[in-house]
Amino acid sequence: MKTTSDFFNKVCQEIDKKYFPEVKYYRDNEQNVKVHYAVELFNNGCLGYSELIKRISTATKETRHNIHNLVSKFITDFEDFEYYSVTNNRTIS
Repeated sequence: MKTTSDFFNKVCQEIDKKYFPEVKYYRDNEQNVKVHYAVELFNNGCLGYSELIKRISTATKETRHNIHNLVSKFITDFEDFEYYSVTNNRTIS
């Protein structure tokens, strides 16, 4: 999987703008800290893509499918990886 340059900052800025617009500094909000930490772990190769989506989804209270759509804008090449989100007992790719 290949990401855009400056992946961490781009994803965090997009999520902060959409889900935490009132937060000035990300450490002021516990859920925002969790998002930033998950993106950092993924960016450093310590966390898989599916777990990244799951953690961001939980912290933002958004569906995994919507979070995948947001984050995937910053993935340049998924290579052989296919993401499947299970929602209401059906698989969405």
